[in-house]
Amino acid sequence: MSSENTNNEAWWEKVKHDKKDQPLVFIHTPKCGGTYASNILGDVGIKDKHQTKKHRQAVEDEGITFTIIREPVARFESLMNYRLAEGEPRKDWPADLKYAYDDKTVTLNEVVNKMTDEEIVGFAPYRSLEYWVKNVDICITIDKLHSFLAHFGYAYSPDLYEKQNVSKKNRGKFNDEVKARLSKSYGNDILIYNAKILNCNTESKETVNEEEQ
Repeated sequence: MSSENTNNEAWWEKVKHDKKDQPLVFIHTPKCGGTYASNILGDVGIKDKHQTKKHRQAVEDEGITFTIIREPVARFESLMNYRLAEGEPRKDWPADLKYAYDDKTVTLNEVVNKMTDEEIVGFAPYRSLEYWVKNVDICITIDKLHSFLAHFGYAYSPDLYEKQNVSKKNRGKFNDEVKARLSKSYGNDILIYNAKILNCNTESKETVNEEEQ
């Protein structure tokens, strides 16, 4: 897996040159703004593997593969708020935490504090960034989608598209203690995010301006 920063025009141009005339193929990483992106990509004619095969990893030599990623702890916070806003728990939800669906006063921090480390990393099809970036040529953040597509010759008006599946923070936000624990659980994801987006190889808490999806 490359450790290059891929969230910039210089990298996009390199991949474009190396894979001349190959089509763009979108890999939908859950809870990173992918539903919003898919609406745009469908309109401009770019293949989205999620549309036909649910969430699927990239495979080698299938075009110029790209995905949207976000800071891992913020991504997991979005997942928890999204799941707890659903009507009932899914099969992968911890059995001893089902009560949180009935008691709306239970906070995000309380829920995560009662999860085991295995449960924290066990949600599907959510999975880790490490899983989703495998064989992917380009990782970008949602705020770079417009300029990324323009670089490959696709034009659209961002004002015509509304954000989709935005997670309302009805259960609050993670406190510093929970963030520290999640930073360990998703340590590899943080390293990947920092390398591909922030151009550093350390566990930084720095983030970019992201859509809360």
